[in-house]
Amino acid sequence: MNFFTMNSPWMRGILKIVTLLYVGILWLIGSLPLITTGVSTTAMYEVLLKAAKDQEGYIGKGFFKAYKNNLRQGISIGAPLLITEILFSVNLFYYGILGKGKFTLQTAVFAILLMAAAAISSYVFPVMAKFENTIPGHIRMAAALAVRNPGWTFVLLVIRVLTLFTIWFFVYFPILFIMGLLGYVQAVIFNHIFDLLIDGGMITEIR
Repeated sequence: MNFFTMNSPWMRGILKIVTLLYVGILWLIGSLPLITTGVSTTAMYEVLLKAAKDQEGYIGKGFFKAYKNNLRQGISIGAPLLITEILFSVNLFYYGILGKGKFTLQTAVFAILLMAAAAISSYVFPVMAKFENTIPGHIRMAAALAVRNPGWTFVLLVIRVLTLFTIWFFVYFPILFIMGLLGYVQAVIFNHIFDLLIDGGMITEIR
């Protein structure tokens, strides 16, 4: 077997990795104004949900088209979610770490709130990338999917924690490379969840 032909599994694998790295860099560029992180994440998922099915097409063109199309909803959903998660994280740190065990109830409340916000955040951007809906509709669907798929929700939250830990441990450098790779893993999971809903007639794909 010639490993260097374009159709060989070896070359397809290399091209896939390069594609994911490229998507990760595009995500970082699109997220530089923090207020557009949700827009960039939605655009990333729109590309990766297709890439997970080998339907990606032109990566840069697809990313920026999705970025433009989701600009309003991405900011309207992403910015409040980001602020909410930061506020819950700060409160959890204050009561759970600085409180030294004196605020058990507050620690538990903010831990639950943070997990709920993180779960919704994990689902809402791929939902936006896959389906047309209103802003409240996207949020309701994300919350429903998070509750309906507790096992996958746990996996997604673990991936998110590992991502943050890796970025923190290696002083932010991996963010250039891991977002596309981990986004692809999550896109595979979301395709599985979405396909079950679509095949079961519970929702219609209209993108």
